[in-house]
Amino acid sequence: MLLAAALALAGCTDYKALYNSVVKELSEEGYKGRSVLADGDLRAARYLIDQLSAIDGVVPCEAAGAEEAVARPYLKSVVEPADAGRWNRVEAREKYLPWLQHFQFPMNVMRGAMSLAVDGVSYAPTLDFTVKEFSPACHGFFRVTRLDEEAYRPEGFVEHLNSGLYRDQFVVIDWNRYLEALQPDPFDKYAPYLTQLTGVGGILLQQEEQFPYFKARSWYQTPRPVLFVNGDFPDDAREIEFHLDAEMIPVRDAHNIVAWLPGSDPKADTYFTFIAHYDHLGCMGADFVFPGANDNASGAAMLVALAKYFSKHRPRHGIQFILLDAEEENLLGAFFYCENPRKPLDKIEYLINLDMVADDGDHLATEVSENGRAGLERFRAINADGKYPPLDIAVQEFSDNSDHFAFGEKGVPCVYFSTEGAMLTHYHTPRDTFANTRDTNFDRLFSLLVRFVEQTGK
Repeated sequence: MLLAAALALAGCTDYKALYNSVVKELSEEGYKGRSVLADGDLRAARYLIDQLSAIDGVVPCEAAGAEEAVARPYLKSVVEPADAGRWNRVEAREKYLPWLQHFQFPMNVMRGAMSLAVDGVSYAPTLDFTVKEFSPACHGFFRVTRLDEEAYRPEGFVEHLNSGLYRDQFVVIDWNRYLEALQPDPFDKYAPYLTQLTGVGGILLQQEEQFPYFKARSWYQTPRPVLFVNGDFPDDAREIEFHLDAEMIPVRDAHNIVAWLPGSDPKADTYFTFIAHYDHLGCMGADFVFPGANDNASGAAMLVALAKYFSKHRPRHGIQFILLDAEEENLLGAFFYCENPRKPLDKIEYLINLDMVADDGDHLATEVSENGRAGLERFRAINADGKYPPLDIAVQEFSDNSDHFAFGEKGVPCVYFSTEGAMLTHYHTPRDTFANTRDTNFDRLFSLLVRFVEQTGK
């Protein structure tokens, strides 16, 4: 059924209301940023499974056998199969377990003390500084010094910092000079250099704007803590007082949600896949929780709305809906799924990744795998057909910034969409709240996605 007729029957506003209700719920304070803190990730997964299981025709996409393949992505954590883990403590777990895919990896967590004062002036976490996710525990007073200009070179960088000149000092390193001079691997700009620094008290990476908080490289610890500070950090800083509690957890259990909606034609042997990650950053220290409304309660909510729509208007091909965990830990849920797929990856007609779709701008950041460019042209044609004001489909380099990358590495035709506007300033901060999301683009994006499936799957 064409979109116009379908929406006349169901009402687009119903899907927008459902979408907003899911975004609002998942970004509530009680979910603690949808991380392991207070089992916020499990509570989010239960809520999403409740939503999916209430949709007529949507069923668990269960594994055909044991899922035992280990994922070993380049410069990322090894990801191993796991059992139900914390789900064994969940009431009525029999309802939820068929929807879940379990995996595990090590993880550094920072749930306690986190404070920084510079020459007696307190700095605000996430505004004046962020702590890099691989930092170990650290407490005390430290002198501050700036790195010698001649030290910005690959040869001798580590040796210079470990020479004893900077012992018990926090060394300020210009982040842009570091990138330009040392040319670190783009998949991990910090290792191997910072993992070898034992002769310093800590590192202060400085750039003009405050760097967002990440957890992508939380699977290892550096010998000394590493912080990002912004351009306001004083050139003449003499001393800092820094306190950080951190702990390496050898086993962090995580859980993908995999759902299936059969198509109307039993003979259709290919299928569409929609993915979105439902995890977020949790907390940075004890007091700074990241709600993750745009990133990525919005993508998860869009998947629920799409599942509801397609359950009423079945396309010829089946549709798989995957809500991925551990995207914030360097796409580990996606890499594990790609090693243990519930359905053949080579039967995916097209995979669409929705990550941060609750912004107000016309800019639709887009990435597409090499073998997915024909699909991109179809998206462009639908976008320009005049049914809605067109979005600015801005194609950028295919990269490992979200879960589609893992599938693209396996040869799956895929595209990534993210709306960008004024709300992007709240990215990876505690200000990414429901109040700081916008549903301005919902109708345009929802229409684009629905019509793509309806037209491509004929």
